[in-house]
Amino acid sequence: MASVALNNVYKYFDKNTVAVKDFSIDIKDKELIVLVGPSGCGKSTILRMIAGLEDISEGDLYIGDKRVNNVPPKDRDIAMVFQNYALYPHMTVFENMSFGLKLRKRPKAEIKQIVEKAADILGIKDLLGRKPKALSGGQRQRVALGRAIVRNPQVFLFDEPLSNLDAKLRVQMRTEISKLHRRLETTIIYVTHDQVEAMTMGDRIVVMKDGVVQQIDTPLGVYNFPQNRFVAGFIGSPAMNILDGKINKDSGLWFDDGKLQLKLPVKYEERLSGYVDKQVSFGIRPEDIYEAGFAHGLEETAVEASFTVEVVEPMGNEIFLYVSTGSHPMVARIDAHSQAAIGQKVNLVFNMAKAHFFDAETEEAIET
Repeated sequence: MASVALNNVYKYFDKNTVAVKDFSIDIKDKELIVLVGPSGCGKSTILRMIAGLEDISEGDLYIGDKRVNNVPPKDRDIAMVFQNYALYPHMTVFENMSFGLKLRKRPKAEIKQIVEKAADILGIKDLLGRKPKALSGGQRQRVALGRAIVRNPQVFLFDEPLSNLDAKLRVQMRTEISKLHRRLETTIIYVTHDQVEAMTMGDRIVVMKDGVVQQIDTPLGVYNFPQNRFVAGFIGSPAMNILDGKINKDSGLWFDDGKLQLKLPVKYEERLSGYVDKQVSFGIRPEDIYEAGFAHGLEETAVEASFTVEVVEPMGNEIFLYVSTGSHPMVARIDAHSQAAIGQKVNLVFNMAKAHFFDAETEEAIET
């Protein structure tokens, strides 16, 4: 297994199209890194550059201690799992998994042993004689994983491997990939547009937008301490509520969006004193908004406001409550025992200790 390093990497498709800008990261040996972002942000292009399927326009790529910018894909000792499985339809599962080993002229007995061991790990040993058309989507994905595992590469690359699966199977397969990572103790670089996959699977997450890295951190680091407005709004389901307004000073500091006024705790005074009468963005996650009567232990940091309920989404163990301040739609993640109904007035309590603030011009987080 090996570490991977990308130093100041750029990818130009032409002089007017820059797909990746100044991308740098050091990926540790045995680490599972997730590249996440909206479609077109450059994450799959980075994966393809690591694989050698795209040339690097500028910068350096190292696998282990070796610079591999000009090394052919077949000599990089990596294995890639694609979104569409890429199985040979005329071959059995065994033949698909063993194909790469046969090309390397490994002995038949050794190939059989390696394939059966990988199939056992993935729970598909009884499928080795079937062809892909006789497999479900989840089974095909396991075969694609098995074909990569038998290679025993230095690095695994996953390009949105679960996007063709249904919701239940996606949950199951991301758990299986996480288990596989721990069992194989290998380096994995995983690309997805699904922030839930990123949060649940990655040792670290790389959040991207327009070819530029927005933040690299652990899942909880990205979630709790977003470095800018984009990261705050992208990571989290439902997304963070973000309101545009200004900071007013009147017996303390207040956030005012024109309709909603929220008193800020004393701890923010030093942090936001330079923003009095200036525009800022205020963010708060849905789970940090409570229905009055269900907010316990928040007396010192609680601010209450009244809203009209627009949509109620019962989720079983909780309710997503959609309201509006008049200028911004908001969602609260409230107790499942709530009796809130569409059209009713409801008092919501904001835990202001969990508030986030972003500079209106730079969109960067306002640090203490």
